[in-house]
Amino acid sequence: MAEVVLFHHAQGQTPGVIAFADRLRQSGHTVHTPDLFGGRTFDTVEQGVAHAGEIGFGEIIERGVRAVEGLPTELVYAGFSLGVLPAQRLAQTRAGVRGALLFHACVPVSEFSAAWPDGVQVQVHAMDADPYFVDDGDIDAARALIEDAVDAELFLYPGNQHLFADNSLPSYDASAAELLAERVIGFLDRVMDLDEHGRPEPPHAGDENSTLLGFLEYQRATLAWKCRGLDAAGLRATVGASSLTLGGMLKHLAWVEDYWFSRRLHGRDAGPPWDTVDWDVDPDWDFHSAAEDSPEQLNAIWREAVARSRSRIAEALAEGGLSMSAARPWSDGRAPSLRWIVVHMIEEYARHNGHADLIRESVDGETGE
Repeated sequence: MAEVVLFHHAQGQTPGVIAFADRLRQSGHTVHTPDLFGGRTFDTVEQGVAHAGEIGFGEIIERGVRAVEGLPTELVYAGFSLGVLPAQRLAQTRAGVRGALLFHACVPVSEFSAAWPDGVQVQVHAMDADPYFVDDGDIDAARALIEDAVDAELFLYPGNQHLFADNSLPSYDASAAELLAERVIGFLDRVMDLDEHGRPEPPHAGDENSTLLGFLEYQRATLAWKCRGLDAAGLRATVGASSLTLGGMLKHLAWVEDYWFSRRLHGRDAGPPWDTVDWDVDPDWDFHSAAEDSPEQLNAIWREAVARSRSRIAEALAEGGLSMSAARPWSDGRAPSLRWIVVHMIEEYARHNGHADLIRESVDGETGE
């Protein structure tokens, strides 16, 4: 599991910050929560920012740096708003970093280094109409970071609240905060014990749950590697007589994730973009329509489907374990177990990753298992 350092926002170490840390701990991760304000909290962002100004923003960053002395180097640095300053500084300058999580804020990469460090995965989360994030230029810095970093994601949520993930503040948005938490937990599950291609090694002596899910995550990460860094032409490339494309596989496997873990396992209705598809007219719509999507759209569709699946799997394991039966049985009345679905998904990914090997090699010569 990941080890995280979570820096609080301008209103201080609020109960909501601690509650968020506890949510990550409940998922098995270690979370440190340094207090940069020495126990002080504030009723408004403006009051907290004023206090930070009195301390000095450079000193706030240095307090964050001092707080991690003595901790392992293989950390994920996370920050809410003001806390992004020390989190981003450490992520860009400290050796051994596993990842960064930037909530509600982002500063230009050039503030701390010439470029975002290779091998450091990063997510940025904010609301799309948050005046602090949009009007102060953070969104521009975030978009530049996404282009600069090899493995970076920007998640924008509808709304205008700033600290929407802190459940102790009036700005809290429960639905957005839940989606953020799902994405963050999925991120943390991925960043540890990665090989040179960014894939998590399955456990060598784990129990049934960790072994099966470890191999599923490995296959998912293999697909991500095969599609990483390609433009629209690369994702639309084909080999020989086949019409298969890497973009088509991303969209197809996003649909397969939602179909098995949300629709079939939990009996939930299909959400966008699947809810408006006439599969009788085009049974291969997922493959065909991918040509109309940008690389950013295709990667987002797949990553969000995977994040939902991780959440659905966790629900099912808590309710009935791997033996839990799917809520929607087949037409003959049989219902596959979660165990069957996970094994099927490993097989599904492995089959398409074989296709992906050939297509990626034809695009730029990159090979590897």
